[in-house]
Amino acid sequence: MLKSRMISIVSLIVVFVLIVSACTPAPSATQAPKPGATQAPASSASKVSGPNEFPVVKEKITIKALINPTSMIKDYKNNEFTKWVEQKTNINLEVEVPPMAEAQQKLNLILASDDLPDVIIGFGIPLDQQLVLSQQGVIIPLNDLIDKYGYEFKNVLKEMPQVKDLITMPDGKIYGLPHINDCYHCSLSQKMWVYKPWLDKLGLKEPTTTDEFYEMLKAFKTKDPNGNGKADEIPLSGSRETPGGWRAQLDSFLMNSFVYNDRVTPNNAGRHLFLDNGVVKASYTEPGWKEGLKYYAKLYAEGLIDPQAFTNDNNKIRQLGENPDVPILGAIQAGWYGVFTQNGGPSGRWKEYIPIKPLKGPSGMQQTPLTVYQATGGQAAFVITKKCKNPEAAFRLADLFYGFDATTRSVFGPEGEDWVRAKDTDVSISGGKALYTVLKVWSGEEHNRHWNQAAPTYRTNAYRMAQTYNEKDPLERWLYEWTKNLYEPYGTKDKNLPPLVLTRDQSKTFGEVKTSVYNTVDEWFANFVTGKNNVDKDWDTYLKVLKDSGNDTMLKVLQDAYNAKYKK
Repeated sequence: MLKSRMISIVSLIVVFVLIVSACTPAPSATQAPKPGATQAPASSASKVSGPNEFPVVKEKITIKALINPTSMIKDYKNNEFTKWVEQKTNINLEVEVPPMAEAQQKLNLILASDDLPDVIIGFGIPLDQQLVLSQQGVIIPLNDLIDKYGYEFKNVLKEMPQVKDLITMPDGKIYGLPHINDCYHCSLSQKMWVYKPWLDKLGLKEPTTTDEFYEMLKAFKTKDPNGNGKADEIPLSGSRETPGGWRAQLDSFLMNSFVYNDRVTPNNAGRHLFLDNGVVKASYTEPGWKEGLKYYAKLYAEGLIDPQAFTNDNNKIRQLGENPDVPILGAIQAGWYGVFTQNGGPSGRWKEYIPIKPLKGPSGMQQTPLTVYQATGGQAAFVITKKCKNPEAAFRLADLFYGFDATTRSVFGPEGEDWVRAKDTDVSISGGKALYTVLKVWSGEEHNRHWNQAAPTYRTNAYRMAQTYNEKDPLERWLYEWTKNLYEPYGTKDKNLPPLVLTRDQSKTFGEVKTSVYNTVDEWFANFVTGKNNVDKDWDTYLKVLKDSGNDTMLKVLQDAYNAKYKK
């Protein structure tokens, strides 16, 4: 499914600063003798069974896990997937799950305090942060564990050999295992959704240009499309950065009609970045960004943008899409319609919003970012810390997650209840032979059936497309077809900034300026759009404030890191 969680810019900086300033821990019985050493820490390895042999241990052990929560899950301990994993491995999972809004802060505090769990799951720790943690001896290298105990993950590296390079540090070590989700529709996720019943009622066609989009929003505002005689329609809305809806930020879809604006590529470097003939640049300083801001300001001045779009969280925009009385939301950018409606819900709104293709801007620009790094991005969904007394068992746990059974259970729920293996006659989403059939609609409601992608998974594009097509739950086929027909023809993939590894000094410098830079970008975006600042009069001032915030320094760090890894 889709990736729902965003790494907080502010909190990432906190962890960089805290870790870099911390003293290097002394080696212990559960730590390699020196940072970067390849051998696994001393442990009870003899108690661990061989690759793909279960249970992992004969005598029950406990592994403490810090888990980054995802939406919909009530309880990770009393969870059907947790119970299955514990029964399969004979490992008791002692889980700590902080509230979603506080998860990254909790991770930062734990890493800085040395009060570590055995494993950390689901946080998407970027490469440069992994490098710092490895140099501090906080997380251990996994190469020997992969060689000796790997089964499912070895299969991953065989089928997707490009993954190894993305997760390997300059010293040749692997410190974190990735969440692999080769989600086709996620690779082109900057989409715009329009409420089709309003188009039909007002006799409007789907907009194809920014001018037509503007005229559509004006009609939504002034012609009472919901028919209640009130001016309560919200032509266009969105959400804040964190915790906001997936790709629901105002500066997502529309800005690509004016400048290449990448929010798709998963990268520790940040957002709105791109490569131009090997040069790292930021969209928010380009002339096209300025022109896009003028367009947004025009929409806002005429009441076509929801004033709450800068502060809405994911719950608030779902309330807009599912307004109980009458439809009030005309258009919104998002990765899928479940961001602002309930998939399969009783209102039926989920069937009534349609995506539109990228809009042609005033200069003729019509594009959308397509990432080639979407499947993993090099981020770590599973690391083993120096505190782990049985890293062999911990790795066996991680290796299990990449198998078909564990992946499908962790995403959809128990076999036989939430999904079954497909029949020979079942047809897949893409029209071929199906592999598995999902029995329950992805509704967005809270439950304890699975982990909703908190654990690492191994979902290739072939795996995702092998789901049986279900007419009652057409989501995946719809997303596949919409992405293929509406977005792929306009996909731009030669400007992606690849995953970068920053040195310790680069991380420190990067951490000192990144928060300031993106706070400046977001603040001035809001000010320009709402009219607090004038785009033409204040653009040069904005660029100066960006420079003073450290933007040039940030881009130089990224350029140096890019050159070191990719310009050899």
